[in-house]
Amino acid sequence: MVLDIVLREFPINRYFSVGQSFYSPNLGRRQSLDMSSTTLIEPLPVVDFVTQLLNRDVSARLSSDSDRLKIKKSLRGVRVEVTHRGKIRRKHVIYGLTSQTTQELKFPVDDRGTMKSMVGYFRETYGISIHVQWPCLKVGNAWRVIYLPMEVCKIVEGQMCSKRLNERQITALLKVWF
Repeated sequence: MVLDIVLREFPINRYFSVGQSFYSPNLGRRQSLDMSSTTLIEPLPVVDFVTQLLNRDVSARLSSDSDRLKIKKSLRGVRVEVTHRGKIRRKHVIYGLTSQTTQELKFPVDDRGTMKSMVGYFRETYGISIHVQWPCLKVGNAWRVIYLPMEVCKIVEGQMCSKRLNERQITALLKVWF
């Protein structure tokens, strides 16, 4: 056990690990690959991930239910950390998307049942303007759902991608290999 700890000391300081494998954070555009089994999800803001996933600018609104479904399938099970709370970097696992947009989504803010919209809450509490036509991420669990705007979430580094790669991702992967 001591020998294992000593031998892992150098790689742990220079690379990040997933399971028993080590990955370089500097391979290409932070894309890493375990040649035998897996690809890793690129650690970037969720908004950038969605833009890459849909392969177009989505700054105004998501155009269809198929876009929403594609995003939901791609992000389900992915760990994200919040970026809007300063040094507090809480991590959550995504399990879905809201059916309402951030403009439509309202929640109680006190015991009297005062309702506030997601857009208003983030503007007043954190001084952040969020897209009014986008859904929110659902994190937490079925008993205690937390809604987070995509703009305040970043994908956590070092997660394996268990979903099927699209053609653009496969092409980029082959360029790294050959």
